[in-house]
Amino acid sequence: MIGIEEVKRAKEVINTCIIKNMMHDTPLIRSASISEIAGTEVYLKCENLQKTGSFKVRGAFNHISTLSEEQRKKGVVCASTGNHSQAVGYAASMLGMKSWLVMPEYTTMIKQECSRRYGTKVIIAGSAWKETYEKALEISREYGCDYIDTGEDESLIAGQGTLGIEILEALPDVDAIYVPVGGGGMIAGIAIAVKEISPDTRVIGVEPEHMNAMYRSFHSGKIEIIKRIPSVADGLGGVSPCVLPYEIVSRYVDDMITVSEEEIKEATRLILQRTKMLAEPSGATALAGLLSGKVYTGKKNVCIVSGGNAEPEVLAEILSSACCK
Repeated sequence: MIGIEEVKRAKEVINTCIIKNMMHDTPLIRSASISEIAGTEVYLKCENLQKTGSFKVRGAFNHISTLSEEQRKKGVVCASTGNHSQAVGYAASMLGMKSWLVMPEYTTMIKQECSRRYGTKVIIAGSAWKETYEKALEISREYGCDYIDTGEDESLIAGQGTLGIEILEALPDVDAIYVPVGGGGMIAGIAIAVKEISPDTRVIGVEPEHMNAMYRSFHSGKIEIIKRIPSVADGLGGVSPCVLPYEIVSRYVDDMITVSEEEIKEATRLILQRTKMLAEPSGATALAGLLSGKVYTGKKNVCIVSGGNAEPEVLAEILSSACCK
């Protein structure tokens, strides 16, 4: 299992990418108005402002840094609903590599279109995740390209974990960090970094209540498989947690909670209205968890705003529903 040293090495990779302007040094901001609403200090780690609009580039660049020159020449392939694909395509294009991105049929159009912008080959395959995954493996075998798994990959987890280091550098006395959870790679990496550096800081995972595979698994003590139910937080729609992240989450994470669709929508609206930033619903889920009051919050709390690639139609529906109340 990976540890803090792997996350620290990943941070060196990320720092180099920032220096070369291939990634952003994303801000940690305090929102006075959201803090007033929450009744506690609320800070947002703005990965919605990251290159490609999400935190996923951290893992993508870190993974590619581990490849040999021979492997880089053959390229990379991944399977994803969107943000992971965009990150892999972007990182590959920045480093002059070929890439294939395989997406399921239910991937939002904006994420399909954004992925194509990086000069990569986008393949839409499968109404179920298993079909998409198998197509990516088929391409890997056919072209000899490296398959970058969205969850079962230590280098990705270490890359995402650099968020934990950055938060602690900017706010050493943070009491709790809220993290949106899909497959679990981001919260796994963050939890490793935070618990090794600042053991008293609580790490809390947040999932949609109808797509709660990690929540169920965390509380039952074994990996649970659920039926996929569409959620406004489409990026968190996994039917089961990835094995390696689940093991790390079980060891390091303090709690897992769920939030309703309406709570996610309200958090999305709040971020836009109060901070003038766009967050996709998946990216607003951590704030929804803090505002739900389902777990103890300390004096200083950080919510990861994990992405900003919102489908225009979804965003319009979220905003219009608020106007109708």
